[in-house]
Amino acid sequence: MASQSGVQVLELHVVGGGIDKWYNLPLCLAEAKSLTKLVLSGGIRLDPAFLKHSLKFFSMRTLSFSNVVFGDEGVMEHFISHCPLIEHLTLDFCNVYNPLSEGDPPESRTYLVKSLSLKGLQKLKGADVQGIQEVSIDAPNLENLCYRALFMDEPFKLNLDSCTNLRWLSLWYLMITEEWLPELLYKIPFLESLMLHNCSLSERIDILGPQLKFLKLSHCDDNVEEVNIDAPNLLLCNYMGNDKPFISFQRISDQLEVNAYINVKHCHLNRLNNFLQSINPRKILASLSLFIHEPSSFIESLGALHVLSCPPRIKHVQLRVVSDKEAHYFSLMNWLLSSCFPESISFSLKPYFKMKAFTVYFYELLMDSNKCKCDGCSMHFKRWWRCLKVAKVTHLGRTYENVKDLKAMLNALPEPESDTEEFITFALEL
Repeated sequence: MASQSGVQVLELHVVGGGIDKWYNLPLCLAEAKSLTKLVLSGGIRLDPAFLKHSLKFFSMRTLSFSNVVFGDEGVMEHFISHCPLIEHLTLDFCNVYNPLSEGDPPESRTYLVKSLSLKGLQKLKGADVQGIQEVSIDAPNLENLCYRALFMDEPFKLNLDSCTNLRWLSLWYLMITEEWLPELLYKIPFLESLMLHNCSLSERIDILGPQLKFLKLSHCDDNVEEVNIDAPNLLLCNYMGNDKPFISFQRISDQLEVNAYINVKHCHLNRLNNFLQSINPRKILASLSLFIHEPSSFIESLGALHVLSCPPRIKHVQLRVVSDKEAHYFSLMNWLLSSCFPESISFSLKPYFKMKAFTVYFYELLMDSNKCKCDGCSMHFKRWWRCLKVAKVTHLGRTYENVKDLKAMLNALPEPESDTEEFITFALEL
C-alpha cells in the first residue's frame, strides 16, 4: 500500500523478535520511486532477492539501516548504490545472516557486517557508520562523518582519500596510532571540527589542522602522555578526562577558549598544577570542571602540596565533591585555590554530592580575614588568600548581593530533579 501510494517518507521500526520472527521487507518496496527518506530499524531482514531486483530509488535523499539483517553481504552496498542522489546515510550495527548455520544457536546465526565500500556517491553530504571494521568511502562532497569500529582492540581501516571536503569528523572507540591521525588530517585539509571519543591513543599524539575551529578530546587519556595541537584557527577546545596528559598549543588564535572537565581520582595533588600550566591558562582557559572522587587522599598528601606564588587566572570553575566530612573542606579549598584563581566558582547542588555544607563553609571562609591557615605557604600567597572575597552569589539567574544566612537560603531551596543539576555560583574579587 505504501509503495503504491506515492509515499515519500517511510519509517519502519520492528521491536523485539528473534531469527524466526524477522519481518522480511517485501520486494515491492523496490518500486517505490517516490521515496525520499527510508528508515529501517530492528528485526527487519532484506533477502538476497534484492540483488536480482531492479531498484529504482532515484529520489532517495536519506537512508538509514539500524540493527537490520541482510540475507547476503552484498545486499547493503547494492541497495545504497541504487540511491544516486543520496545525501544522508546511517548504518548502525547491521548484521548478515549465515545460511550455513541452521543447526547453530540463534545468536550465532548472524554476524556484523565486516566491510563497507561506497563509490560514486557524488551527492553524499553526511554519513554515520557504526559497527563496521573496514570502511572505504568515495564521496568527494562528503562534509560530515561519524565513525565507530566494531572492536576497539583490533586494527581498523578507514579510507577517506577522496573526501577532501570533509568539514566535521567524529571518531569513537578507535585504536589510534601516533602516525595514523596526522596522515588522516593531512588528507582532509578543510576539516573544521574534530571529535575523539573514548579512543585508545598512543603516548604522544599530534593534531594538526590549518582550518580546525573546534576540537574535543573525550576520555582518550588512558595511555596518552603528551598532546601537541597545531591549529592556528582553533576557537574552542573541550577536554574531558584526567589531569595526566601534557597539552600544548603550538600556535593559537587570540579567540581560543579551552574548557577542561577533569576527574580527580588520585592523590597526585600537583598534577592539576602541571596540567593547567601546560595549556597556558592565563590566555585561553575559559572553564575548569572538577569531579573529586576521593577527597580523603588529599588530606593524606597535603604535606606534599606545592603552592604557586601566583596561581593562574581562570574564568570559571565548577566543583563536584563526593564528601560530607568537614575535616576535608579546608584542605580541598586550599588545594584548589593553590592551583588556580577562578573569577567565579560554582558548586553542584545535586543531592548525590552533599555539597551544601561545603558551600556554606567556602563562603564563610572567604569572608573571614584570617582564613589562610597554611603554615607552609609563602607570604605572597597568604596575602593573596586574605584579599580574596566573595562579591556576589547567584542561583538560577537570581543574584544575592548580601547573603546573611547562606545556610538558611540553601536549605529553603527545593531539591533538584534527579536528572537535572543545579549550581550556586560565587563571583570572586581581590
